[in-house]
Amino acid sequence: MNRIATIGIVTGVAALLVGCGGSGNGLVNVPNPRVRFANVLPGIASAKAKVGSDEISANIPFGTVSTYAITPNGNKDLTVGDATFNNLATLANQLYETNKRYTGVGYGTAPRTILLLEENESQSGTNTISMRAVHAGQGGANVDVYLSAVGDPLPANPAFDGVAVGSTTSFSAAPVIGTNQYRVRVYADGNTSTVLVDQTLVIQPRDRVSVIVYTDAGQASGWNALLLKENI
Repeated sequence: MNRIATIGIVTGVAALLVGCGGSGNGLVNVPNPRVRFANVLPGIASAKAKVGSDEISANIPFGTVSTYAITPNGNKDLTVGDATFNNLATLANQLYETNKRYTGVGYGTAPRTILLLEENESQSGTNTISMRAVHAGQGGANVDVYLSAVGDPLPANPAFDGVAVGSTTSFSAAPVIGTNQYRVRVYADGNTSTVLVDQTLVIQPRDRVSVIVYTDAGQASGWNALLLKENI
């Protein structure tokens, strides 16, 4: 009896250890980490990024984010270079866990820097959206980020106040707007005389998003913003 019971247990464990076609981690319904990369590196028109030995993408245009790459869980380096992979920055020995997704954000020039975001896949609450701000404008001042409907005046208070370079805020919920169009305005902290970013972003009800504020020499203000959806 004991021998039969032991065989049954081993068989059950073996069933759990069936692979999942590259998307699993050796366990049924336990997916490997997903990692994508946002290129907001000034002067790098096309970036190449890897997590460990796994290539995320060989062509990430400036101001865009790649699709996700699947990588085994564990500690590894996140590296970004130019199109020929002349390495520009490495975020060393980061832990990538099963059932989680990450976005690497490459920014700055002196030094080139990578900020790693752990994503939140859950939807925002009913009749809301959820947003956080990421400041990837190396050398710039702290910023205030305002959120409103497209035709509304500047709110009295920013949604995110005094966001420092290289930092990420917590998520903040906002009511759903009927057109799903939100106006995001960014100013230097405490100074609303000169707008750095003024964009209309489409955000669907219950979406959870990150807005990356970064320097962009191609814009008159020298600044831009990139929207990342997380609950996908």
